[in-house]
Amino acid sequence: MAQSEKQPFFITTPIYYVNAAPHLGTAYCTMLCDVQARYRRSRGYDVKFLTGMDEHGEKVAESATDHGMTPQEWCDSQAPLFKDLWQELEISNDDFIRTTEPRQYRAVQDLWNRMKDSGYLYKGSYDGWYCVPEETYFTENQVRKSDEENHTAGKHLCPDCGRPLERVQEESYFFKLSAFQDRLLKLYDEHPDFVQPDFRMNEVRSFVEGGLQDLSVSRTSFDWGIPVPFDERHVTYVWFDALLNYATAVGFGNPDMAKEYARRWPAQYHVVGKDIIRFHCVIWPAMLMAIGEALPEHVFAHGFLTVRNSEPGKAEKMSKSRGNAIAPQDVVDLLGVEGYRYYFMTDVVHGEDSAISFERMEQVYNADLANSWGNLVSRTLNMSAKYFDDRTPVPAEGWATKENALRDIALGIEERYAEHMDELDYVGGKDVVMELVHAANHYIEDTAPWAVAKDEARADELREIIVSLLESIRISAHLLMPFMPETSTEVLRRLGLETEASTDDLAAACTWGGLVGGVPVIKGEALFPRLQPRK
Repeated sequence: MAQSEKQPFFITTPIYYVNAAPHLGTAYCTMLCDVQARYRRSRGYDVKFLTGMDEHGEKVAESATDHGMTPQEWCDSQAPLFKDLWQELEISNDDFIRTTEPRQYRAVQDLWNRMKDSGYLYKGSYDGWYCVPEETYFTENQVRKSDEENHTAGKHLCPDCGRPLERVQEESYFFKLSAFQDRLLKLYDEHPDFVQPDFRMNEVRSFVEGGLQDLSVSRTSFDWGIPVPFDERHVTYVWFDALLNYATAVGFGNPDMAKEYARRWPAQYHVVGKDIIRFHCVIWPAMLMAIGEALPEHVFAHGFLTVRNSEPGKAEKMSKSRGNAIAPQDVVDLLGVEGYRYYFMTDVVHGEDSAISFERMEQVYNADLANSWGNLVSRTLNMSAKYFDDRTPVPAEGWATKENALRDIALGIEERYAEHMDELDYVGGKDVVMELVHAANHYIEDTAPWAVAKDEARADELREIIVSLLESIRISAHLLMPFMPETSTEVLRRLGLETEASTDDLAAACTWGGLVGGVPVIKGEALFPRLQPRK
């Protein structure tokens, strides 16, 4: 199918701050998008998968100063940290945007001009509280309420992160966010799946119902940002800049990309952490409404990763000061890249906070990958090689329509899998696949092919057993491909079916009866060697 004929699918991560190296949370969010992008490509979509870096703002300027660099030098030094990690974790992004790029500069200035024409922009003076680390403004009432709730009266701490707020007094341009309260509530009513999961929508709605304040969208107290085109004493508030990146990447503000923009926008999914849903589910749609642009279809907010302390068994916030921080490389060293991807994408409920531990990682790896999936592949390929002269057996005529336990599970499996994957329910998608994997392992024990092989009169029965197992493996490899692309490709290679790995018709690939027999089979080494208990 020609690319232009495919249905477009646009998915984004938030763009990540460059004040620190990528961590487990940023990797987790990026992987969530990667799995969906890979899945959609296998379903025939023309996918654009965007990630990138947020490089403006006071926080970035301070980090640069701390490291004896200019802001641009600091940003340039951080880019390889993200790009190299994404490559190591098999992230398949199509674009990597940086807010210091000319395309973003041009787009933000276009936004300013259109905002000015919209009537939702005015110049005033801001006098209030600002959190530099969170890059967020807070009202007096918000600060007072937070201090009361946390028994920190008079300390003026950030309601989100608990760090000291700065009193900001400066001339500013304001976006009339307050004018969009009713329109936003109508959006939530008419599109209840705009924010996912459902309980996050409740949080957003409650925030908007509490009343919206106009938003300061420019700064004059520092200069590391994109200038306001009609008033260069002002630079753009970092979130007013950053949120636009999603539209910039598909051509907003660029007449030469008008056709691409019309085809790609709006995005189907913005995937973000729960801590920034106010920006993505309130401010961002209001900005788009103000300038008459289409809104994204869904914003999916994932929870935080916490650490389960093995002693009390309680979940704790991950931090260096607690000594419980887990770096991506720590997990790669334990599980390998594919084990890392599988664990975080199939054992963590993505809309909720989830406690992780090395003990649980080992448990999932050994149970699902070493003992079930890896064992199934190894045993079946060994038997195929042993009983059929190092080849896959040629299926008998009519085999695909003959009932057996594995065929019964495989029929309609792609549809059941898609119901979960379409909603970013990767745990549910995994469960569909593993039902077939577990059934295939039981099938080996129930049919005892090693005993059947001893009786030449049962040769047809042996052929059917091995073909059914190989077909189950072939289908499972396709369905596990978004989670473990390298392993799934390797499994298909060992089956002599490597060309199938790049399918864009998942439904056809998962149809029972697609196995090509009579090709060399490669036994290979164990895909997932069993992990020994950590000392």
